[in-house]
Amino acid sequence: MTPVARFPVLFACACAVLVSTGPGAAAQPCSSPGDADAAGLYPLPEGDEWGFVGRDGEWRLAPAWRRVRPFSEGAAAVETAAGWGLIDRNGDYIVEPGAQDADRVVIAGQDYALSPYKPMSQGCSAATPADGMPHYVSAAGGTWTPPALADAEVLDLGSFSEGLAWVRVATDDGSKVGWIDTSGDWAIAPEFHAGGDFSDGRAAAAINEGFWGYIDTSGELAFPRKFVLQEAGPYAGGLAPVRRKSTVGYIDTSDWAIEKMTLADGGTREIEAAAPFSNGRAAVQPGPVWIDTEGRVAVDPQAGSRLTICNEARLPSYHRGLLPLVVGDGTNICGNTPDISYEGPGDPRIGPETMLWHLPWARDKLVWLDTDGATVIDSTACRRAPGVAALPTTTDSGDLAPGAYRMALSGAVEGDVAPRRSDAPCNLSDFEMDGTEGATNAGGPWSLSLSLGAAKWQGKTVGGSLSLGLPAGIGPGQHALGPTSADDKPSAYLWLGVRDAGPNAPQPATYTSEGGGSLTLTRRDQMAISGEVDITFVSRDDPADTITLSAAFNAIPYEVGPEVALVETTGAVTALDESMPDDPLINFFTPAKAVETADGLVLSLGEFGPKLELRLPAGARGAFTAGPDAPASISFAGVAVRGQGHLEYQDGRLSGNVTAHLDAHDQVDGAGSVTLRFAEVPLERDE
Repeated sequence: MTPVARFPVLFACACAVLVSTGPGAAAQPCSSPGDADAAGLYPLPEGDEWGFVGRDGEWRLAPAWRRVRPFSEGAAAVETAAGWGLIDRNGDYIVEPGAQDADRVVIAGQDYALSPYKPMSQGCSAATPADGMPHYVSAAGGTWTPPALADAEVLDLGSFSEGLAWVRVATDDGSKVGWIDTSGDWAIAPEFHAGGDFSDGRAAAAINEGFWGYIDTSGELAFPRKFVLQEAGPYAGGLAPVRRKSTVGYIDTSDWAIEKMTLADGGTREIEAAAPFSNGRAAVQPGPVWIDTEGRVAVDPQAGSRLTICNEARLPSYHRGLLPLVVGDGTNICGNTPDISYEGPGDPRIGPETMLWHLPWARDKLVWLDTDGATVIDSTACRRAPGVAALPTTTDSGDLAPGAYRMALSGAVEGDVAPRRSDAPCNLSDFEMDGTEGATNAGGPWSLSLSLGAAKWQGKTVGGSLSLGLPAGIGPGQHALGPTSADDKPSAYLWLGVRDAGPNAPQPATYTSEGGGSLTLTRRDQMAISGEVDITFVSRDDPADTITLSAAFNAIPYEVGPEVALVETTGAVTALDESMPDDPLINFFTPAKAVETADGLVLSLGEFGPKLELRLPAGARGAFTAGPDAPASISFAGVAVRGQGHLEYQDGRLSGNVTAHLDAHDQVDGAGSVTLRFAEVPLERDE
């Protein structure tokens, strides 16, 4: 059997510091739970800094710290360049940064000091600064040294739980663990080799290395009858992870409760390593997978190549209903695992059972999963900037707000998309000119895209978008939907993709409006579009695979697109155009891009082939002449030519025309000219 990881409650720090009671120390501050209002805050990185988001994935506390730890009872440990401190749910400091712990995690040769502040519990955080005396910090920032420890050499402090906290003190023959009460007096004398937090009236305790059992609050052995367990973790919901010889599993208060995990297909498997329960889920190996209190596998993040866990040896726990995991980003490949080790006296907060709270892989991200295994928060997802309020999606009367839409799907994909804003940060929805040959902002054709958000396909979370193609000239009224091959009717695609799926994971098909439907437009102009649509989508792969979708949208704003039109050609340019019937010349002059710097303006009409590029002095507007002796220059397919035109600038966009005159040219057989008209080209500024 693979050796199991030790549970985090079993070991204590061996950093020797003398503790004394400071003058004016508060009495009994650790007797009741503190503020729990920050329960919905979750650590998340952005670049090299960490902050906290809500369950909706939006920032509550902007990224501002080098490292952080989760909130507990309204307080969280955070690190700056000065060291670790404690903040409240508003981001204000309860304890200013400055302390470090003696224990460190070493990642790829760089060491990171652990937080000296354990999670707040019963209104106190156990603090073990490397260069100070162990003590307790209250939620208000006050410090307290328990009276029983005033003359003891304290090596480590545990958090208060059910009115008791374990303490490791030095003895003549090494060290021992006992438990103090909230008065700071010994409740259980320090006579144990090791011990942990109380839960469900019991605490794991060892009389020697590899001889564990569970004691009650009086210090008497409660279960089993002897200290015969090789490893023992804390109770949660009446279950505790243990190892007894070759058997790893969970016990209740009187016997084995889970000795094997039950797989999704009904089979069973031996458990090789087990972590404590939290939110009704516990991590076990092999996997890792997370089982429920009946021993059934409830969360398997890597099933179907959905996620790739970057370090499968770690067994993190759920926090406030969500599970933090470091997984591969993009292709679900994390990259090489760096060397990870620990230095220092030893601490219950380090080791494989804990979250690393660091992302050291080449391609990784932090996700938070719910108790069904669905991704709730993704560190790489687009989110509003800190402090930016969400745009309203409905009016006071419950109608869709301008820019908002809703959607419902049934059939092969199920989902009910609550109102969303198409113009909100991170939403990729848009209403725009579709960019095909001959398309104009005024005449169309156009496309309307609405981001799906999240839905379910074969039990998996999928995202995607509804894409409506609108024919040229369409206006308000009711219109029948046609197949995507029809140019004179509106048509639609439904693009879907499983979130966090690996390259070989199954994906849903692409769906088209072959099944028909109707579109009702109440508004369609160059400002916005409003209406409703009902569509029967049919899979490209299987005609029997269908999805019914209905959507309503209100004043989705129009995104004006750049236009380029071929006005006239002469000579060899006309011959060039006529020689390419399957690839019209206008295609070489799109897309259009304009960039202005301190040195001048560059207008590019086209990206490849014989594109036209115009360079003018900074601030140039109106009529211009381009050539060897003019301030402006123009090139066709990379060769300098002569030209003239007119340039207008309004509302951040360029419009105008240009004529390029060609003499001998390696891509054109003889002389000729081309005249182009351009409009609504956004002017980018490169500072």
